[in-house]
Amino acid sequence: MNEFVFTLKDTTKKAFNTFFWFLYCVHLLIAALMIGNTENPLQKKTAIVSFAFWIIATILYYFFKHKFRLFRFQLAMFAAMLAFWLIQYAWLPAIFCAVIIVFVLRVFAIKSTAAFSTSGILIIKSLFKKQYHWKEVDNVVLKDGLLSIDLKNNHLIQAEIDPEDTTNAAEFNNFCKAQLG
Repeated sequence: MNEFVFTLKDTTKKAFNTFFWFLYCVHLLIAALMIGNTENPLQKKTAIVSFAFWIIATILYYFFKHKFRLFRFQLAMFAAMLAFWLIQYAWLPAIFCAVIIVFVLRVFAIKSTAAFSTSGILIIKSLFKKQYHWKEVDNVVLKDGLLSIDLKNNHLIQAEIDPEDTTNAAEFNNFCKAQLG
């Protein structure tokens, strides 16, 4: 076989989830502050409705999280945050929410992959891709679902492989040894 392609395990979801809950709490706090501090009746009404919606959505998610995917809940809440800021005529936070939505859709739509061929190694991690020629690589090993790429410039790349991947590790390791000479 002349080419091996692996799907890498996604390790960014925990950081994104933490970031989401932080922004979510900030939006709840801002809506609560707007309820108490704004003079404009439209803004006050919008803040009350948004605050109630976010609290109800959170309670529903908590009790039915086994039926919902967190990712869809997060996108729905970011869309609600975007709508909230657009109604409030706060353009900078609205643009910020829109950028986050686009960024999240882009990053999570692309699976991180590592492709090994006779011409070299191509690693694609969401927005970025990096190509290594075999002459830059000192050693490559796949063992127990962990892919290790040791570069000659003393950099080490390690990534977990998707557990559903059925590639024969011995065959892959032999291919890499043959490429390394």
